[in-house]
Amino acid sequence: MEVSSGRNRNGGPLAGFLRARRKQVRPEQHRLAPGAKRQVAGLRRDEVAFLAGISTDYYVRLEQGRERRPSRAVVEGLCEALLLDAAAARYLRELAAGEAAAADGGGAEPGMDGERLAEVCRLLASMTVPALLVNRWLDIVGSNALGALLHEGLAPRDNYARMVFLAPRAQSFFAEWPELACCMVAALRAQAGHEVGSGRLAELVAELSTHSVAFSTAWNEHRVYEKAMDRKQLRHPRVGPLTLNQHALELPGGEGHRIWAYHPADEVTSRALLQLGSSAMPFGRPGPAPVERTE
Repeated sequence: MEVSSGRNRNGGPLAGFLRARRKQVRPEQHRLAPGAKRQVAGLRRDEVAFLAGISTDYYVRLEQGRERRPSRAVVEGLCEALLLDAAAARYLRELAAGEAAAADGGGAEPGMDGERLAEVCRLLASMTVPALLVNRWLDIVGSNALGALLHEGLAPRDNYARMVFLAPRAQSFFAEWPELACCMVAALRAQAGHEVGSGRLAELVAELSTHSVAFSTAWNEHRVYEKAMDRKQLRHPRVGPLTLNQHALELPGGEGHRIWAYHPADEVTSRALLQLGSSAMPFGRPGPAPVERTE
């Protein structure tokens, strides 16, 4: 596992990302001859260096964590060489910026001040659809009543990734659990951004990797996932199947916090949400209300 609170024996988050993504690019995608005797998965280091327009020695130092301040031009060259999509390219840029800040002694973990947090939670309470407030590490730091009821019966509910991978009923609750699990890992990496080396994330990744082989395998693939909207299929224990459009709303100046709002995708789900909202209180709360976790 490459995440730690600082530089580790694997070279750090930037080095780990480069190694993992290099293995996922097939030579023929760059019109390179695959070769019968090729001994590495994906591209060789010298091929990435050539495609990115840098020396092989410099690229090796990046992969080993001995070089931590790649220029913007180098980062853009690596994005092209590794065939990164928009989300993964943005993630690489954030990683490079974060590594440079860490090398200079900066990089405090982000949080949201109490006054802003309280105002956002009041906004959630006024919404008529289920809504959650999540931070960079997918901690659920706030929700409205329907948001708390939406995942009724699942525990733990303090962090969305912990709920997906550690809740005993998660695989039956989420109708498309295998796909959701992969997306959740990639979304966690994307949202963490340059904070991927933070102590808070290291603690979470260590816990999930210990208890879930599926999480550990997906995390080490270094995939990145970002969508402003997605379709979710849930099997709610009290109101039955739900089909929801999930909207991820980023808060300007919110230090990585997002509102996840769930809009019903059909009339059946609309009626089920009305029934859910008028029913008994949930079995439990999604987490302590509202308290930011940054340690």
